[in-house]
Amino acid sequence: MIKIRKGTIKDIPQIKKCLIDSWVEHAKQEPELLDEERMRRSDIDRYYRKAFQNPKLSFVLIAEIDGKFAGFQRADIQEIPNFFKHNKILYLDDAYILSEFRRKGIATLLIRETENIARRNKIRRLQGRVYTFNKPVQKLLAGLGYRSPFATWNKVIG
Repeated sequence: MIKIRKGTIKDIPQIKKCLIDSWVEHAKQEPELLDEERMRRSDIDRYYRKAFQNPKLSFVLIAEIDGKFAGFQRADIQEIPNFFKHNKILYLDDAYILSEFRRKGIATLLIRETENIARRNKIRRLQGRVYTFNKPVQKLLAGLGYRSPFATWNKVIG
């Protein structure tokens, strides 16, 4: 059975392992933009401790199956320029599902619970960034009613 719970500081070591795995894949897919060694040296502990210390602005949801860590979703409440109709957003930041638990509906459950938290906080807009190579997540989000109204374009110059 899948259980979704709030993350705690005790989850940071597992989250860190997942993020390094994810980031290494990102660096392989986008070597012009991302540096694998810098990613490995990132202070993930501090970043996540900050999230746990300020639960009014950030939270982490943990998915477990039969008590075993299966994945997580981090989200941050942010204010964006007020010319947007809904300028208080819930930003879907890091997310990861362990490979043995993928395609079991866990990511959907995490996102749905994140949406419920947004509703309780009277936040009407959720936003996230997904790399162009990550087609499975793009498909998942589209299936949940998300759309990409704009894109970020990058060019590395010498």
